[in-house]
Parts: sequence; C-alpha cells; structure tokens
Amino acid sequence: MSGTVRTVSRERGAALISALLLVALMTTVAMALATDLRFSMRRTANLEIRDQAYWYALGARDFAEISIERAMSAPDQALRPDAEWLNGPQIFPIDQGQLAGTVTDGNNCFNLNSLVVRGEDGVLREVAAHRHRYEILMRAAGLPAQEVGRISAQTLDWIDSDVRQTISGGEDELYSDLSRAYRTGNTLLAEPQELLALEAMTPDLFRVLEPLVCTRPMTDPLSVNINTLRADQLPLLIAALDGNITQVEADGLLLRRPPAGFEQASEFWELNLLENLELTDEMRGSVGITTNYFEIEIDVLYAGMRFELNETVEWRGGGSLRRLTQRYGSFS
Repeated sequence: MSGTVRTVSRERGAALISALLLVALMTTVAMALATDLRFSMRRTANLEIRDQAYWYALGARDFAEISIERAMSAPDQALRPDAEWLNGPQIFPIDQGQLAGTVTDGNNCFNLNSLVVRGEDGVLREVAAHRHRYEILMRAAGLPAQEVGRISAQTLDWIDSDVRQTISGGEDELYSDLSRAYRTGNTLLAEPQELLALEAMTPDLFRVLEPLVCTRPMTDPLSVNINTLRADQLPLLIAALDGNITQVEADGLLLRRPPAGFEQASEFWELNLLENLELTDEMRGSVGITTNYFEIEIDVLYAGMRFELNETVEWRGGGSLRRLTQRYGSFS
C-alpha cells in the first residue's frame, strides 16, 4: 500500500514539474511575442514619422522652388545684398516640430568640373588656368600649402579621361592597392563629396573646402555674383581675380558694395582697389551680378526626429526652373 502511495506521489511531482516547465516556456514565449510586438509597433511609428517628415520636406522644397521663381521675376530685387533670403534659414512651425528652409546662391562656388574641358572627340582634358584658380582658392581658404598641389593634381586625374598620372596626382594604380580597391571616375563629378575618395583628401580638409566648391553638369566655370557674395566666401573672389588681391583687399571690395548692390557689373570693376589690376576678359567674366543656380536645404524636425533634403536647381529664365540634383540626408 505504501509503495502505491509513493508511486502516485512521484507521478504527481513529475506532473507538477512538467506543468511548471510548460508555464515557464509559455511565459518566455509570451515575453518574446510582447517584445516583438513592441518593436513592430515602434518600427511602424518610426516609419509613419519618417513618411510624414519626408512629405513635409517635399512640401517645403516645392515652396522654396515657387519662391525662387517668383523672386526671379524681378532679379534686380531678388539678388540684392540685403535680400531677405540671404539672411539665413526661414523657420516655420509645424505640429510636433518645425521646418527650416535655406536658399543660397549656387553661383557662389567653384565648379570642380571646370578643371577640364570636353574636346570634340569627347575626351576630358585639363584647363590649366582653372586648375590654377582652384589652387588659389584652396590656399585662400587656409588649406596647407603642401597639400594644395596634391589635391589639385588628384582631382584633375579623377576627372580627366586619360590614364596618364599628373605630377603629384593619381590614376587607378594609386587606389588599386588599398584594402578596398577602386578606380578613378574619369568623368565629371556628380557631387563634391567625391573628393573624399582622393588619397590626399581628409575629412578635416574637406570640411574647410566643402562650402566653397560645387559640381555642375557642365565644364564651364561659374561667375561669382558679387551682390550676393558673403564675407565667408571671399576666397572665391580672390580666386576669380587670379590671386591678385589679398584677403584684406577682398574684404575692402565687399565693404564698398552698395547696400542695394551694383546695378551693373562694370560698377564693380571701377572700384579704386581694382584700378592697378591688369584685368583680362576671363577675369571680368568671372565676377558678375547674375545667378543661374540655387541651393535649397530643407531641415525637418518632427516628433523628435530630424530629416534633411538638399537640392540644386537651375534658373533658366522665363519662369523656368530645372532640378539638377536632389539628395536626402540622414534621418535621426
């Protein structure tokens, strides 16, 4: 009789342990499912926030484009030094955040693609005068003198069509031995960030150079708009004048700009500080009072997260605006 009782007790104990194990297993599964559910809900919420921020950015971009089109119907007013759009970002409140839109003059930069010219045979070849201005720009921006020549030569080799290495430059062989080997582009640059692929370029150097350079889908140099040029962009003016003026003289030229800007480009060339310069036609063409390109930067802060959109547009006259590039920044 006692043996039967012990057997029943053992069976009941085993059943209890099995039940406890089953409960523990189901609890673990339930917690895992709850975690997955919370993650899925959070991911869905993030996607909704991202989508809403994206549409806010597109709306702000369209508004900026329309504003440019309206403003350029009277360019003499839109391109004044005291124009409102030159005074930094325009901020608009939105539900759970804000929009910040900035429009800058896309002519006030050095077109990296102007380092070359496309011949009738389609081959991209060096333009020595433009490379010289590129080096003047880098020196005026404060880049180390020993790096200027290397960056200039490597930028040229990255763009030009040949595989012949320029002195201090670098063609495919310079990059083929890297741990992640790659080749030079041998075509026009699509964006300035491609400079980071150069062996001589570092993030610190690029941060200094980035605000002063750009890429346009042509090899023509850009004419700096003296009426919209900012004080932090004076290296562009120094380069446009082939380095024949100092930083102090460039600052003096900007201080002599009328509050409403120059009505004619000739008024700029008549300034006393430029009297002793031997001005070439190319130098005169490098500074003007017109603008063909604009940079649009949209920064959306929504529900604690940030979304960025950057766009370059070309003003073609007659109310026509063409989108050239559009890039989405980080979503964080």
